[in-house]
Amino acid sequence: MSLRYFGTDGIRGAALRAPLTLEEVSRWGAAWAQVARRDGVKQLVVGWDPRTSSGPMSEAFILGVGLGLKVLVLGMVPTPAVAWQVAELSAAGTKTWGLMISASHNPPEDNGLKGFNELGEKLEEDQELAIEAAFEELAEPTTISAPPERIELGPYLRHMGGITLPPDFRVVVDCAHGATAEAALELFRGEGIHWLGVPADGRRINVGVGSTHLDALSAEVVARGAHLGIAFDGDGDRCLLVDGSGQVVDGDQMVWLLAQDRMACADAPPGVVGTLMTNGGLAQALGEAGIPFVRTAVGDKYLLREMAKRGWDLAAEASGHLIQKRVGPSGDGMAAALAVLRALLHRPEDRRWAWTFRPWPQRLVNVKARDRKPVEACSDLLAAMAAIEARWGDGVRQVVRWSGTEPKLRLMVEAREAAWVEAALAELEAASRRDLAL
Repeated sequence: MSLRYFGTDGIRGAALRAPLTLEEVSRWGAAWAQVARRDGVKQLVVGWDPRTSSGPMSEAFILGVGLGLKVLVLGMVPTPAVAWQVAELSAAGTKTWGLMISASHNPPEDNGLKGFNELGEKLEEDQELAIEAAFEELAEPTTISAPPERIELGPYLRHMGGITLPPDFRVVVDCAHGATAEAALELFRGEGIHWLGVPADGRRINVGVGSTHLDALSAEVVARGAHLGIAFDGDGDRCLLVDGSGQVVDGDQMVWLLAQDRMACADAPPGVVGTLMTNGGLAQALGEAGIPFVRTAVGDKYLLREMAKRGWDLAAEASGHLIQKRVGPSGDGMAAALAVLRALLHRPEDRRWAWTFRPWPQRLVNVKARDRKPVEACSDLLAAMAAIEARWGDGVRQVVRWSGTEPKLRLMVEAREAAWVEAALAELEAASRRDLAL
């Protein structure tokens, strides 16, 4: 049985429209509580980002939970704070799940429901299937609920520790008008910090700012002669950087810096987990350093499964989603930024940026479609992929997949030669458009 509502990162769509109307969100709350109780869960931690729809959706969800679970409200917080708090409470002896109301890097008019299990990790597919089944079977959810208990963000912030930057180290920090806009002000300190994307603003979240809109950050870094720019996404579970020249530093480069910093401290990571989208240059650099590397499907739950299987503690996606199991159970943009800043400050100033690997040429094309036709049913696309493999062998790597949250077919090609990338992408895009009747 396949999932109908859950994607790679929870349930996401236009806020207050099916399947996220307030009535449906209340039903989701009842379904969540039903499955959680069956799994022995006693508590639910709830947080949300500053979107204008998040407050009403949180109230509707909590109403649906009813008296089935004790609800602990964190309020407007970054997603990783919910995950961390859930793991802490469960470790203390009371099995707890978490719920974050957010659409991450999506525009203000979207929203979503992200669930966390007692480990502070995303729910497993069987749990998501059970919640969907309960949602479909429910009649009207309860309208009887106990007042939720408010809990504070302070313990999470103290765990993170924060950083005070030297006065001559100039950094621009972009909070995307999102969930990090208050917490980041407490964690990142220094005379040389300039802020973008603050304050939190549900009407402007991710609009022209944040990790998916880096032009404003790049321009500000260059204009101010800053050493570094940091951009979070709307819910704070990822970040990207720009260097002093305004060039993007992605998650692959960031995890390579963290691996090198640990090697310099005689604490080399036992291995690094990436995804199908991870640049081949990172795999090559790690291999030359003697650090094993493996790929998974795209999505943090796949990274976490592989980390648990191998006992590794470091993983990353190029999009800026870094998981440091020593710091927390999930991807955490602020934790990643803190680790990068500490690593950079460990290096001599004249060699602060002399650590990046040479990326293999790579490009991603998104083909927007009306319907999600399965890739295996796209005969022209499959034929093009086979022809490309026959022509270039392992000199070209192809990744073709549907977005987990949008009706977009993602075509990624990576190759040792840039010309191969462009030729292969042109063939794949033309074939996919024929298959999708575009």
